[in-house]
Formats: sequence, structure tokens, C-alpha cells
Amino acid sequence: MAIDISTSDQPDTETQKPGEAILTAASALSSALRTTLGPNGMDKMLINDRGTVVVTNDGSIILDRMEIESPVGRVVERVADAQADAVGDGTTTVILLTGELLQAAKSLRDDGMHPTTIVNGYAKAVDYAQRQIRDFGMTIDDQATTRLTQVAETAVTGRWDHRSTARFAELTVEALQHVDFDTSRLTLKSYAGGQLRGSEQINGLLIDTDTSSTSLESISATADAPLATPTVAMVDNEIGIEISDHIEAVELQDANQVSDFQAYEQNVRKEIVSQILGLDVDALICQKSIDETVRNQLFHRGVLVVERTRQDEFDAIVRMTESSPVRSVDSLTLDDTGCADAIEHQTVGTTPTLTIRGITDKPQTSLLLRGGTEHVSEEVRRIINDCIDVVRLAHQDGLLLPGGGAAAVALADDVLDYATSVSNRTQLAIEAFAEALKSVPRVLARNAGQDPTDTITALQHRHHAGERTVGIDSDGNLQDMASVGVVEPAAVFYTAIGRAAEAASLILRIDDVVATGAPANHDKAGHTHDGHNHDEHGRGEQATGGYPWAVGH
Repeated sequence: MAIDISTSDQPDTETQKPGEAILTAASALSSALRTTLGPNGMDKMLINDRGTVVVTNDGSIILDRMEIESPVGRVVERVADAQADAVGDGTTTVILLTGELLQAAKSLRDDGMHPTTIVNGYAKAVDYAQRQIRDFGMTIDDQATTRLTQVAETAVTGRWDHRSTARFAELTVEALQHVDFDTSRLTLKSYAGGQLRGSEQINGLLIDTDTSSTSLESISATADAPLATPTVAMVDNEIGIEISDHIEAVELQDANQVSDFQAYEQNVRKEIVSQILGLDVDALICQKSIDETVRNQLFHRGVLVVERTRQDEFDAIVRMTESSPVRSVDSLTLDDTGCADAIEHQTVGTTPTLTIRGITDKPQTSLLLRGGTEHVSEEVRRIINDCIDVVRLAHQDGLLLPGGGAAAVALADDVLDYATSVSNRTQLAIEAFAEALKSVPRVLARNAGQDPTDTITALQHRHHAGERTVGIDSDGNLQDMASVGVVEPAAVFYTAIGRAAEAASLILRIDDVVATGAPANHDKAGHTHDGHNHDEHGRGEQATGGYPWAVGH
């Protein structure tokens, strides 16, 4: 998806003051995403050059698929990516706040304030606001499950109907609690051809045979009934006749040599099968391929064979069955084998799957997610991922904030009070930061079809009367967010305001964008660089012009 965040709709850049074009370019990205914020946010249809369509209002997904050409826009994009990586939510809020801070800075600069003064004011404001969050936040009480469910529902409200939102939250919280919030023991699988209510939590590891390249013929061995307490052997290598890497061809002189060679291969396969059957192995899990003849012989002797298993799934099975993987069947012993509670086969839609239930005290769980089409099932998966991120964050941090813009308004009032204690011009920048915080409820009101000015006025009146947890609900009305269960992890907003201030401060220090055109193998001092240079990530590229993102001060 390409988006134009240039300054084409703004005044001619030649008539702008130095740095103004940079500020307006950065603010354009905020304008593009503000309509997606909140439970009434609109979706974006993303179409790439191959015609793949994704419909979503998730800020991180939208940014990931945008083609942002402006170098300043890419700076903002990277800040949003850092927000997503750190806490998994709040990317749209970061971009919105960054845009508002830059717009406020533009007005302050027009009034003659130096960018350094603005940056200092923003730094003081965000430091004070973050301290207030710790005092203003609500701790998760004994009703942790209820609060965590509310956190998940808040994160996805508006992206589906109320019943489905509740189902997303229920699946997420149950699954995370089952694995003690250890996501390395949680697997997500989404399939088209069903409805969301068909989604379920499975106590065990669900293996998709399409993605694991498992032999469908071997899987049919368990089609009639599950394997109860099967003995499992794990081989972390290929199973078959070993071929030396240094031999390109084998030349046979006569028919006797052909027979001897075939007999040798047959004996090797026979020994492999005998070794496995001699240990009473019920299931053989191989990380790589298995010789077809060996696989078929084991199948006909009642052994479930799973080959080319994904590495993460292979490691999970090892942990669940308490087995020890070996590199060769020759070294496999009874002590290396493990045991599972059961191995079951089922077909989800048209996809055959296996479910392996372990015996350890650290269980594995899987979420089997359904959607009517491939696009829907993938969106369900993205929503569940978002739920997992915010619920884990709330559980780890233990501190919540009321949603619906309530926290933003409360912090804005606190920052405005703090600004009165600052006697120099920095006070104006601190006040501008407070006004930028109010952009969150303002956009929520607008997206809910309400008049932003009237809504913010009424909201501030309620807050000044002591109702500091009142915010804007999904209908655009004012509600006590804490009492109706609209809450979010405090770390999301805490991190968002910090990263927005950092992004705005970085951009405010830039007064021009200069394209460099140095030769590919020489710098200004004439030093050679072996015909290539590296960008900030160390990737080699031709020196066709770029932007100096980091310059030492």
C-alpha cells in the first residue's frame, strides 16, 4: 500500500520557514491513521503489488504494509515499530501523539520559540506525566481473571461484534493461564471454512500437516482412534541410507554388483525398521525427511511417522514427552524415548492435523481458530495475537489505566497544573504537550460521531468534579471506564507518550533533509570502502544517495 505523506497539500515548501516542511510531512502520517483509533475506528483496505488484500484497523499492520517514501515519515514509522515491539499495542496512539506534538511545535516556532526550548519542555512534561501514571493507575486485584478479560476486550472492541469480542478475550485468557503466561508453550493455528464460535483451546500441541510437510499416508494410521500413552522417539536428522557428500556417482560394473548394492540398501532399511520396532515405539517424530520405504514399512507395522517437523514444534514435542532427540536411529535407546498422554488425528476443514498431549507439569496448549474465509481467519489470528500481547503485559506489570481517553484527560490536567510551576518559556511547551494528550479523546469522540469540542468540554467538567476515570464509551457517551471494564495496561500509554515525545524531539532538531551523492567507493577524505557502503542496519547497498539518520553531536 502506497501513501503520499508529502507536503503537496500544504503551502509551497519554498515559502515555508526552515524545518516546516519536515514537520508537516511527519504530521501527515498521523492524519492518515487517526480515523482508525478506538472502537469506532474505520478499517483500511491494504492492497500490495501482487493484489493481496488485507482489511484491518490495526495500526502496526497498516504501517507494516505502507510504502512510506518520506524519510521523515520513516522515522515516525520506526518509532511506532519500536512501540509495537516493546508492548505490542499503542502504535496508532504513538503516531497520533507525535503528529499533535509536531503541530503544536510548529505553532510555537511561528511564535519565535527555539526548537531546543520546545524539546526541553516536552522532556519535562513527559517525565512528569509518566510519574503521574504510576500514581493514577489501578492495580489488578484478586479478580485478576475478570480484569485480564476486560483488558483483552478493550484491545479489540470495535474490530468485531460484542459476542465475538468476548470470545476472543475468553480464549486468550484461558490459554495464557493454562501455560502460566509462557507464550513459548502456546501455539496459534487459524483455518478458513468455519465460524469463530468453532474456535477452541486444545490442551496439547496442534500440528498442521500442511505446514509441517508430514506424510498424509502415515497420518492415516491414527484416523480411527487416538494413540493412548504412546512411546515417542525423536530423531533430529534424516532417516534413511546415508550418502557421502564427497561421492558424486556410483559406478557398477555388472549385474552382481547391482544386486549387492540393492541388498545393502535393503539391509540398511531393515535394520532401521527393526531398531524402532524393537523399542516398541508407537510414534516416530523426525525433524527432517524419512526414507519412503522405511516410512511405509513402519506405517504398515502400526507406527505413526511424522517427518519434516518444524523446529519449534519438534522442540515442543521433546519437552512435552520428556524424550531425548538423537541424530541417528542407530544410537536410539529406550532411555531416549518419551511418552505422551495421547496422539489424536482430526481434520480441520480440509487440513489434516495431529494433536499431541504431553505428560509434563508444564503443559502445552494450542488455540484452533476458525474464520469463514482465509482473510477472516488471518484477521482472527491477528486479533488473538493482540489480545495475547496486552494480557501478558497487564499480568506482568499489574497496573491498569481507564480507557476511552480517561487517562489522557486526567494526565493532561495534571500536566497543565505542573506547567504553572515553571517560570520560563518552557511552560508554553509543557502546556502544548498537555493539549496534545487531549487529542486522544478528541479523535475518539470524532470517530464515534460526536462533536469533539462539546465532548471534551463535558469530559473535562466531569474530571474537574473528581470523576477522573470517566471516558468516552463505544457509543460516544461519557462513562466511568473502570466500572464498565474498559481498561488497558498502563505500560501501553506510559510507553506511547514517551516514544511520541522522543520522535517529536528528534524531528524538531532537524532543519533540513540533504540528499548525499558521494561516490560508491570514496568518502570526502578519499578513503575507499570496497565498492559498497552500509546503511544503519549494516546492509550493503549502492551509494545512490541516502539520508544521514544518526550524526554524532
